[in-house]
Amino acid sequence: MASNLESSIVKGSDFFFDFLCFICQENDRNTEADFYCTQCSKFYCGRCVDQHNYLFKKHTTLGKEKISSWPDVKVAVDIEEECQEHKGEKLTAFCEDHGELMCHVCHIYTHK
Repeated sequence: MASNLESSIVKGSDFFFDFLCFICQENDRNTEADFYCTQCSKFYCGRCVDQHNYLFKKHTTLGKEKISSWPDVKVAVDIEEECQEHKGEKLTAFCEDHGELMCHVCHIYTHK
């Protein structure tokens, strides 16, 4: 039995989260964010926030106990950068085979 169920760090995970860790998402991992940095305007999981806090000691990170202070995901994504198929998801990559921009959800399910 797994003792650490705080997040899914499995590539291609079928879990959907409201807030994804920025660093994990950049590395094709689907991991739930546990912290938000007000200066960077980025979300971090428990593992990645340690790296962030080591590099940016003066930044303020808010944990889930202050989730009401986190920005709304739908508002945080600019309309020009929003995936048309997955509303609220930011376009993060380009598929050369299909010649189109895609979000991480499209990448996982449509553009393998």
